[in-house]
Amino acid sequence: MATITLKGREIPLIYTVCEMKTVQEQICPLGELQWVLFGKNKDDENDTSKYAGPEHLGAVAKMIAILGNAGLEEAGENADLTEKKVLRAMRPGDFVNAMNACVEAMSEGMASEIPQTQKEDGKVDVVLEEIERKKEQAG
Repeated sequence: MATITLKGREIPLIYTVCEMKTVQEQICPLGELQWVLFGKNKDDENDTSKYAGPEHLGAVAKMIAILGNAGLEEAGENADLTEKKVLRAMRPGDFVNAMNACVEAMSEGMASEIPQTQKEDGKVDVVLEEIERKKEQAG
């Protein structure tokens, strides 16, 4: 699981459809996220003038707050991250690792199923069963 450490506190980062929606509402549409998250100009990939600028720093901090609050909430902890708390907890040298942690969390979220906590009586997820069967055959 992707994590980030802020002031000695390890924060799990979770990306589900809920966070996908929040990111679009608070940061930008998904089609623009890679440009915003890395501080690049989508019209000129060699233009790095936005990198570490106020918009870029804010977008990364919001992303960490969104994904981190989801992770804390799922862990039963207080989901108390704000953009300001995230920015205050990071040193400039931590910034690249923070961007990479966001990408890692998104990759994990896009690539995996959310585990069921309990099986519902009479309902069967045939797609999940097929995936599990293929995993067993491959392993």
